Amino acid sequence: MEVNSASSIYYNPQDKFQPAKKELDKDAFLQILVAQLRYQNPMSPMDQDQFMTQMTQITALEQIMNLNKNMEVLLRTQELSLTANLVGKQVTAVGEDGRDVEGTVEKLIINENGIKLVINGTPYDYGTVKEIRS
Repeated sequence: MEVNSASSIYYNPQDKFQPAKKELDKDAFLQILVAQLRYQNPMSPMDQDQFMTQMTQITALEQIMNLNKNMEVLLRTQELSLTANLVGKQVTAVGEDGRDVEGTVEKLIINENGIKLVINGTPYDYGTVKEIRS
């Protein structure tokens, strides 16, 4: 462990770097609320209306996050349904080089990167399909 004598900040090389969150989640709001309650002036406690307003906002945030998660699942299910209907059909897709690729959709590949259509042995994104033929 190294100690910077000018500012008394220490650095431990074994510490893992964790990137900062770009968005606040419900846990962050709850931590802020708990900190407010912990450090409030006992002679002038937090107004109950303000406390209830913050709790309501946290609940609304949680519900919006749940709705967003459900919408993502719905979108992925719809995309899977649309792409599954393309198996066995003739399509034209745009390749990485910008050229059109024609062929039959042989199968689908589903992984963490999304859904890929396999045309002539090569995977393509659903968004690259520009024509579908029976």
